[in-house]
Amino acid sequence: MRRRVPSVAMACVAAALSSGCAQQTSESEAQAAGNGSAAAASPYANYTQAVRAAVQKTRETSARTVMKTEMGTTPGEPTHTITAKGAHDFARNSGTVNSKVEDVAEFDLVLTPERIYVRGTAGTETVPWSYTGRADAKVQHALRAPGNDPAHLLRQASMSSEYDRFGTETVAGTATTRYHAPLSHKALVLNMSKEMLGKSEQLRDMLGGEIPATADVWVDKQQRAVQIRLSMNIPGAVSSTTTLTLTDLGRAVKVTVPTAEGALDSDAPLAG
Repeated sequence: MRRRVPSVAMACVAAALSSGCAQQTSESEAQAAGNGSAAAASPYANYTQAVRAAVQKTRETSARTVMKTEMGTTPGEPTHTITAKGAHDFARNSGTVNSKVEDVAEFDLVLTPERIYVRGTAGTETVPWSYTGRADAKVQHALRAPGNDPAHLLRQASMSSEYDRFGTETVAGTATTRYHAPLSHKALVLNMSKEMLGKSEQLRDMLGGEIPATADVWVDKQQRAVQIRLSMNIPGAVSSTTTLTLTDLGRAVKVTVPTAEGALDSDAPLAG
């Protein structure tokens, strides 16, 4: 038996132009300005290697997670915010999430290697436990991880290749080093639905080149990725930013899976 899960109408972000950290000066840019041709040997490869190693180290452990997505449209219009808090065992590809779409909807999700279970409320409607195959969950909005899966953002961040160092910052009380890079097109369209992929490719053709989104990764002293931010912005039109913060790395995560009798198979786009 199949029961369709209602989805909440939200602002859909197709793609964007991003100024990123245009008003900041990276260490590499400052070095190039001061050393001229001596800066020809780019440090991007070393920084990218460091970021990818840090992301991989996080993917081998567990963490408490907070993922916040802010989506806007034209100036003067409200920004829509989705906040997802959870606990994830990345090594075992499982976790739990509570996702809130402002005061419109709230969902509980359970992620296992094979399935994503979801239940919650959308307006006045109650959604009972249902599930979809993990492999069937696709990106429906740019920079919104399917099933609020933080592992998806970790994968996207590790796919960029031009990371630069932007100094040190404190994240959730932890000293970190921040790295910044353009988000590659391959990372941007990772696991997108067919419809969303078509929109992204159409915009890419209109622009005559890559869609310049950006990625920022904060790495702690243990060389672990503890925060990731993916952003894109069309000034005066559309903006979208997703920030994932990870804490309590290494702390055990308990995942309780709904019983098969209590959950219905669903062929609808994943809610939550």
